[in-house]
This record gives sequence, C-alpha cells and structure tokens, in this order.
Amino acid sequence: MTSTTQGVRRTERYVYNSLHWAFPMLLLVALVLVTGAAPLAWSLPWTALLTVAGWAGLVVLHTRLRDADLLPASGWDAFRVRRLGRVCALWIVTSLASAGTAGFVLPSTAFVLTAASAMVGGVLVLPMLVLPAQGRTVVRPVLVGATGVALAQVAVWTGPHPGGSDGTPRLAVAYWAAFVTAALIGYAAMFLNVLTSTRELEQARTDTARLAVAEERLRFSRDLHDVFGRTLSAVALKAELAAAQADRGRPDAAATMREVQAIATGALGEVREVVRGYRESDLATELAGARSLLEASGAAVTTVHEGAEVMPAPVARAFAWVVREGTTNILRHADATRAGITLASEPGPARLVLRNDRPHPGSDAVGSGLTGLAERLAEIGGTLAVDRDDDSFTLTAEVDAAALDRLRIVAGEATAGDRAAGTVPNSVQGTVPLSVQGTVPDSVQGTVPDSVQGTVPDSVQGMGRNVAQVTVRDATHPRRGSGA
Repeated sequence: MTSTTQGVRRTERYVYNSLHWAFPMLLLVALVLVTGAAPLAWSLPWTALLTVAGWAGLVVLHTRLRDADLLPASGWDAFRVRRLGRVCALWIVTSLASAGTAGFVLPSTAFVLTAASAMVGGVLVLPMLVLPAQGRTVVRPVLVGATGVALAQVAVWTGPHPGGSDGTPRLAVAYWAAFVTAALIGYAAMFLNVLTSTRELEQARTDTARLAVAEERLRFSRDLHDVFGRTLSAVALKAELAAAQADRGRPDAAATMREVQAIATGALGEVREVVRGYRESDLATELAGARSLLEASGAAVTTVHEGAEVMPAPVARAFAWVVREGTTNILRHADATRAGITLASEPGPARLVLRNDRPHPGSDAVGSGLTGLAERLAEIGGTLAVDRDDDSFTLTAEVDAAALDRLRIVAGEATAGDRAAGTVPNSVQGTVPLSVQGTVPDSVQGTVPDSVQGTVPDSVQGMGRNVAQVTVRDATHPRRGSGA
C-alpha cells in the first residue's frame, strides 16, 4: 500500500507524461511516414517545420501547467520559459504552416493520411487547453476540438492527391481524420481534468490536515484557560485565607496551605490530561466544587434542581463547563455575597442559570471564556445568554427540546450499537443525577473538580470553525457586558 501523496504523485506522472510525450511521438511518426513518400526537398523542410511546431507547443503546454501549479518540478522543466509571447507566436505560425503543407509530403493511402492528419491537428492544438481565455480560466475544450479538426482538414484537403491512393474518397478520409482528431483532444482534455482534480484533492487533504491541527490547538487553549483560570483563582483565594489565618495565629493556616498544595497537585494532573486529550467533566462534581469554592469566598450559595428528567451526556458535560467558567467569572468579576445555581431538567428545554450580586462595574465586552462556552453550547444546539444590571449578573445556558431529542436519539443509537458489540462507552454511561444535594461531600471540600474546557484565542478565530455568539442583555447599559 502506498500513501495518498504517493498515489497523487503517480497519477500526476501518468497524466502529464501522456500529454508531454505526444509531441516527441508526433515527430517520430512524421519521420517514419515521410521517409520515401515525398522528395527530400519537401520532406526535410516539412519535418523541420513540424519539429519547431512540436517544440514550441511543448514549451507552451509545460510552462502553462507549471505556472498554474498543476505539475511538480521534473526533468520536463527544461522546456519551461519565463515569457511565452514569442514562443506562442512561433507555435501558432509553425503549426499552421505544418498543417498547410502536410498534404504535399504525407503518403496518400487512406489509413496513413487519416492517422497523420489527425495527429498533426490533434497534437499541435493541445497547448490551447491550458491557455487563458477572456472571462474564463482556460479555453473551452469544444473550441480546441474545433481548431484541431480544422487543422486536420487542412492537412487532408491540401496537396495534389484527390483522395486515398487506394481509391478511398477524400471525403471519407476527412471524416475519419476529424473523428480521430476529436477523440485525441477529448482524451487530452480528460487527462487535464484528472490532473486538475487530483491537485485540488491533494490541496483539500492538506487543508484538512491544517484545520485538524488548528482544532487541536483550539481544544488545548480552551482547556488550559479553565485549568489555570479556575485553579489559580482557587489558589489565590485559599492563599489569602491562609495568610489571614496566619496573621491571627490560627492553627488552621497550615491546613489551608495543604489545601492549596492539593489544588496545585490536582491542576498538574489536569494539565497532563489536557495534553493527552482525555478531558471529561461531571456536572454533579462541578456543582459541588463550585458551591465549595464560592462559600470559601464568603458568598451564600443556593442550589436548586428543578425536574427529574435525565439529561443527555453531551448536555451534562456542556453544563459542567458552564458551571466551572461561571464560577471563575464570579470570583474574578464580582464581590459576591449571594450566588445561586439553578438547574432545570423538566420536560422541554434544559436550562442552567448562575446568578450573583455585586458585579464589578466597567467591563464592556464579553470575554473569551464566555465565548468559548457559547461555542461549546452551539455544538449541541444550545445558547448562552448574559443578563446584567448594576446589582446582579446572570449567566443562562439553555438547550431546546428539539436538540435534546436529537442528542437522545444519537445516544440511543450509539448505546444499541455498543451493546451489540458487547461494550458500552463511557461517553454514554454518565447521566445527571435526579437531584443535587444541598451539602458538599467531604471528598470534594476545598478541592477543585477534575473538569475543564475554555476559550478560543483571538489569534485562531475563524479558522474553519463556527464561532457562536453570546447574547448580552443589559438592563441599565445596553452595550455593556461582563465575562471572563
């Protein structure tokens, strides 16, 4: 088996060698045909004229193909020139002269006259297939075919013979010469189309690889944003608390610093997961961690779960990222004394609402963190909205009922297929618990949960990716928003 690139290169070699070798073959056939068929005073000058026409045609053809980046560098580059003006003029004049005098030197038997006239007309016009035309990339193949047939007819109808020496009427010779000429040009046009399509497919494959690299960079940058954004916020908060405890001489300072150490160690593991690409998030864990972190900052936290519907795993993961980024947003952009998290999973749309008081004034744009969340929600058919006024900030993530139904159908099909194979992937095993406890388990007190995702940096916005929009509704300042 060979690689895709090797296959493309081999196809290119087959195609352009078929086109290029037509010109040397034309000269070889002409030398064989004219030997002994006409006096040397006619055959030698005509052969020299045909040689010049073939050389000029090959130069025009190869130069145009190379300039259009349809061919790789090769030994044929010896026929490439920088300026085609004079060579084109030479090719046109010598081609017309060769066709006009062919009837005087070619053998008069019907088969030979037909084949020779078709080759003269079909090969000499091949460069027209790659020449630019007014308002189009290249000349239409129909026009090239008509020109080639005309040259072949000139070769048939000029000269002293009334038809084939074997008694075949000249009209029959002209018909078959036109047919063979059209076939030659049709095959050449097909070869060029294959060459163009192969080159475009290779370019598309290269672009796809570049987009895949860009997508991986986006994933990596988004993950790192939340790993370090929330983790550093937690470290700063816990370190500030430990410093205050140490100033008062309280023994709790050592325990708080051990919590800081645990958070930093957990962040190191998260970074390793980001690098490996294995990032999973759990909504219940995120909710518990967010409550713990906000309460440690001095805010009174209220958690409400409405409804008993089980969310599809992609929605639960997206909402987990919203909880993480929304919590970081509160810690960085507000002096909150009250915070509320409402999760609605009733029949109909799924909704997650984070609300806090006392947002910082003066932030006029949605940050990259919220932009990243909007993109993640858009991938599953959801939306992200921001509402703020002077005394509150609300972040709302919602996935409508139609999108939920589609995700459930996809998850059901995936589960059925995996059960048939004897396996059930982790991606469809996890669901959102029917209720969120109002207390924080001891296992997650003071720690940062193991789930992240984040933002899309400005430097890679728009690279083959749908950029979702964050809806901002500001009750007091219509053009103001806030975001991490």
